[in-house]
Amino acid sequence: MNSFEDLMEDKKCLGCGSTLQTDDVDKEGFVKSSVYEKSDYCERCFKIMHYGEYSVLDKKIDTDGIIRNINSDEYASVAFLVDSLNINEKIKSYINKFNVNKYILITKKDVLPKSLKEKKLIEYVKNNIFDSENIMCISSIKNYNIDAFLKRIDNDNVRRLYIVGFTNSGKSTFINHLLTSCLKKPTITTSSIPNTTASYITIKLSNKLTIVDTPGFIDNNAIYNFVDYQKVVKLYPKKEIKVKTFQTRSGYAIVVNNVLRIENIGSKSNSISFYMNDKLRYEKIKSKNDKLTILPSVNYEITEPTDILINGLGFVRITKPGNIRVHALDLKLISKRKSMI
Repeated sequence: MNSFEDLMEDKKCLGCGSTLQTDDVDKEGFVKSSVYEKSDYCERCFKIMHYGEYSVLDKKIDTDGIIRNINSDEYASVAFLVDSLNINEKIKSYINKFNVNKYILITKKDVLPKSLKEKKLIEYVKNNIFDSENIMCISSIKNYNIDAFLKRIDNDNVRRLYIVGFTNSGKSTFINHLLTSCLKKPTITTSSIPNTTASYITIKLSNKLTIVDTPGFIDNNAIYNFVDYQKVVKLYPKKEIKVKTFQTRSGYAIVVNNVLRIENIGSKSNSISFYMNDKLRYEKIKSKNDKLTILPSVNYEITEPTDILINGLGFVRITKPGNIRVHALDLKLISKRKSMI
């Protein structure tokens, strides 16, 4: 008969993939010994699922090791999930690290305004991120295109599908909807917090297909590195955003909560549109008002319609040529791209 310790080595949390253990409450996989035998989830996942209590694993993710393992698997295909509000150059560089068959899934379509058509979004990703015919928009919340994706990978005879992407790209929610579509019980823990998935989670979806959830890639330049994790959950939109547009004369600025200030320092008026959570606090002020000017800033000369990305929050579209100054909690949060719209 196996000892209690032997059994523990084999038992993993269904939510995050950690090996269940009863020794250290501060380490991944902890569960009280009194409930160990009947537990399918570690204490951390249980609290996330039932009480909305968030905690962050202090665990370094071996991103390069994950990519090497996948690239060495002769049966591997990859579903790379891309948050529709955070399409940037780093995503492009990570996609290119995989040398296996790739499917690019643009997630959270439901939070984008309906005016941003799916065809245009796919075309933008194809032209600027990764040129492929395997690009789809999905929404796990509304179960949009989940069945269509399953049909595509079935037609392609995919045997092992690794689900990869950056934190908060929607990996775990997506997997739970794959399970639902295949008439299986959703088990993966979902949250907006980095490192929710601590280890590989392998699920046999059918006799033909196995899916593997992987730890989310950590973007050190994303908002969750600079804001308390509880606030991150509130900052990100949960429903379709209503774009906030301001006609801003020279010498005026828009302040968003306590994290962002966008200032028109050009000589002409400009149109500034926020593709972010419309429930945030937006305030139009004169430039002489020093609110948030203590934050670091960067100046941009705008020569064509441009998106200024706030990594992890969304983006701001600047319509006309001019000069813009951006103040943010950290300049690592800020980048720009040719307008997606």
